[in-house]
Amino acid sequence: DKERCFVVPAGATIHVKDCATPSAECTQGAQDTGKWVMPVGTVMVKTFMFDGKRVETRLLVHPDAATWNGYSYQWNETQTDATIVPHDRVESMFDTGQRTVDWHFPNRLDCTTCHTASAGGTLGPETRQMNRVVGGMNQIDSWKAAGLFEGAGPPTPYQAALVLPYDGQLGTVPADATTEDRARSYLHANCAYCHRPDGDFAAMDLRFDTPLAKMGACGVAPLKSDLGVTGALVLTPGAPMMSIMWLRMHSPRIDEKTRMPQLATYVVDDTAVGLVGDWITSIAACP
Repeated sequence: DKERCFVVPAGATIHVKDCATPSAECTQGAQDTGKWVMPVGTVMVKTFMFDGKRVETRLLVHPDAATWNGYSYQWNETQTDATIVPHDRVESMFDTGQRTVDWHFPNRLDCTTCHTASAGGTLGPETRQMNRVVGGMNQIDSWKAAGLFEGAGPPTPYQAALVLPYDGQLGTVPADATTEDRARSYLHANCAYCHRPDGDFAAMDLRFDTPLAKMGACGVAPLKSDLGVTGALVLTPGAPMMSIMWLRMHSPRIDEKTRMPQLATYVVDDTAVGLVGDWITSIAACP
């Protein structure tokens, strides 16, 4: 399980991008509408838990306009204290009282490998991600009431929330959710911070609102290895096992960075692999 929160300095506010028309902050199209720009001094907090016990808390700190720094803290088994983890990666066996968890702490460069400037530093805070009811009230409404946004904040009606890819902490998948919407939501949240026009892997654009024809994936030859699958394309319509996108999600190989995402993943997400496979299977032909 995960807990997330953020802290902004007193008097500081969150800017929400409106990319309906091109501007200096919206150079990559309307797909970036609703992205939140957190003020300098913000601290993002994420805690990982197993069986109700905290294992790790990560702080993502925004000391100046150009910089985000990541720090990991390791909880003790009595849950009385957490200490900062050294710069290098650390592996730890954590006893929850019900099982032993093999846990991997990232190094600090790992944090900035994903939390890049093109991604906006933070990865999740955007209107379509945060448009959720928590404790009986829409949480964006709660934060508006607390004065956390610049100006009027996200315009109403809010952007439709990303569809839940699969059942989890946020609830169950809506009955009317399509396979395409679920898969595209997953790719947007887990892949599009790098795979976007101004990202580290700009050849492919996996943002939710990017049409399939403009994603740079369907029918496209892989830039790197074909993973030993002759004729495989980034996305081969109707054939997940001939699609590099699916093969890299499914790969158990971490050290060679064959797995996607490349960092912070030690177990294949079988549910997500199945979902993306179903979506690829549903595609009859490239546009």
